[in-house]
Order: sequence, then C-alpha cells, then structure tokens
Amino acid sequence: MNRMKQEKNPDVGAGLRAGPGSQGHPKKIAFTRCFLGYMAYVLSFLLYKSLRIRYKQHADYNPKQQYFSAFWHGKQWLPVLRLAQHQTKRVVLVSPSRDGDVLACWLKRLGYEIIRGSSRRDNTSALRAMRRKVQDGYSLGFGVDGPIGPMHSVKPGMTYLSQKGQVPIVPIGSAFVRPWVLEKAWDRYEIPKPFSKAAFYIGKPIYIAKDAHLEESNRLLEKAIFEAEAQAHALLDEK
Repeated sequence: MNRMKQEKNPDVGAGLRAGPGSQGHPKKIAFTRCFLGYMAYVLSFLLYKSLRIRYKQHADYNPKQQYFSAFWHGKQWLPVLRLAQHQTKRVVLVSPSRDGDVLACWLKRLGYEIIRGSSRRDNTSALRAMRRKVQDGYSLGFGVDGPIGPMHSVKPGMTYLSQKGQVPIVPIGSAFVRPWVLEKAWDRYEIPKPFSKAAFYIGKPIYIAKDAHLEESNRLLEKAIFEAEAQAHALLDEK
C-alpha cells in the first residue's frame, strides 16, 4: 500500500465527464451554454425552495470552518445547493467539457468559484489550483467517486488534498422520497420531485494524519459517506 508521498497525480474526481468538442461560432456557443446554466440555476432554485428538507449536522461541525465536503457523484444535487450557504469562501472542481461549461455558469450563480479540470485531463494543473485555493482558506467539495466511477468508490484526490493541507473532510448524506433516478447513468443520478420530502446530513469531520496511507483513508471516507447517507435516510423516516 503506497504512502501519500508516493501519490504524484491522484485522481481528483470532477463534476461532470468530458464530452466531445462542439461546432459553431465560439461566442454563440458560450452564450448558449451560459443561458442553459442560468436556466439550471433558476429551475434548481425553485425546486429547492419547494422541498420539505430535514437537516441535521454532527455536533463537531462548524459552518464557519474550512472543510472539504465529500459526497457521492449521483447524490450531488442537494449538497451543491445546501453547501452554498457554508460561511467560508467556496470553490468547486468542474470538468473542461460542454456540460462543464453549463455547470460552471450554474455554480457561479450559487456563489462558488470554479476550477476547471478533471481526473482524466489536466490532473496536475487542477490539483495545483485546488491546493492554492486551500492555502487561501477556501472550502472545497466534489463527488469523490466521479467523474466516471466506479460508483461509490472514493478516488484519492480529496484525501490527498486533505492530508497535504491538514483540512478536515466532512462526509455528506442526502436522501429524497421517490426521486427521479437516471437509471442509464453510471452514477444513477438522483433528482428530487417538486414538493417532496428530502433530508440532508453533515457527518463528523475526518482528519487525515500526515503519515496515513492513502488507500486506508479512502476506505475510511467511503464508510463515513455511507454512514452519512444512512443518517439522511433515517431523517426521512422520522415522524
């Protein structure tokens, strides 16, 4: 099992997978993607406001402290919206793709700063950019099993950054009552239905020791996210 210092370019994950290039006038394409991002912001905001959300956090969580937020790629819809309220500077990783252009415009509207990169391309530059943001006090979050899976398998990017910057990770769980599920997507992405019940849970912060093994830290984080997911589902079942 390799130690953290042996991990030169760990897989960092990303919001959406990269797609093939587009054709057309660059300015028109950019405008169209930003318009789609704006519409995604409006629709997601209205949907979010319609939900009946039960919220709970671990006693050790401090909304004014710098954290890395870890959640599953297919469950990122609610964390992205809820964590926009976290009381620190916030940055997210978005892939350099067509879908990523739309996502970046949406996230900017929510108050996030954007780093473009992915685990398949620009890995080193994305890691370098994230480390700079961490040093500047930014909180960071992304789906730790993205951008292409396998589903519910933590990539080493977040644990690597957490150890290097000595910033704790908070596992995030979310749950919906009978959501729409994109069955053909590798992550079985979940979207809540309007006016339905939802739950959001922030788990106990995890500190990665400087001499910790990367693989052991990944398995520890996987367990913590599953536990946070279970807590979110338990919230839904409460009377």
